Amino acid sequence: MIRLFRFISALFVVALIAACAPPAPPVSIRGGIGQTANLDAIRPPSGVTYRYQMETDGVPVPVELRLRSKRRSASVYDYRGNLTILLPEADNLEEIGRLIGETLKVDDIKIGIQGNKLLIPVNLRTDNRFRSLSSSLVLLESKYAPHDCFAVIGTCRYTAFEGDKSIALVAETTEKNGVWRTRTKPDPRKRKPGQQTGAQSLVYSIDKNAVLIDMVLTSVRGGQRSSVVFRRK
Repeated sequence: MIRLFRFISALFVVALIAACAPPAPPVSIRGGIGQTANLDAIRPPSGVTYRYQMETDGVPVPVELRLRSKRRSASVYDYRGNLTILLPEADNLEEIGRLIGETLKVDDIKIGIQGNKLLIPVNLRTDNRFRSLSSSLVLLESKYAPHDCFAVIGTCRYTAFEGDKSIALVAETTEKNGVWRTRTKPDPRKRKPGQQTGAQSLVYSIDKNAVLIDMVLTSVRGGQRSSVVFRRK
């Protein structure tokens, strides 16, 4: 899941053409369930819509992520929806949507326009405790084996696949008072030549169905630090 949300944050540059908002106050993470909960026993409901407002580097942006749950089995769930980007009022919004599609080199993904909203499809498949099995957004289609390490206490290893490429990752997770902290980096045991060494840190909370409430994603690459916030409405 972290790779999907990281890619969403990269799309914020598109949204920033729409508005320039004042800096937001410091982000607080609303607490949720902790490690004492039996996450394996959770069975999230179908048909629930989750909406997230976003900020990047302390600046609110006119972007909303909307996902709706669908149970496939006791251990497999789909969360499908749209990344909605609010565009400035204009007479050529269809042209703007086409140009963005060309910029992203999207040929077979339907980027919709509703009024001044740009709608980009998002699909996330998880297990019953919201650990990602696969995700897709525009050109980013990823799979995780056996799953990613969302809300897994201690050391957890997994492999992320994108097309014919793969990367082995290791995550360290702690939790206190319903706030989880995960640091993910390439697994030094399986690092490939030329592979990036950047790490990502998550601070987040989950509800009684193990679904994300709030999250701060911080990435450090090439000495540059950036952050993006997802807050459930």
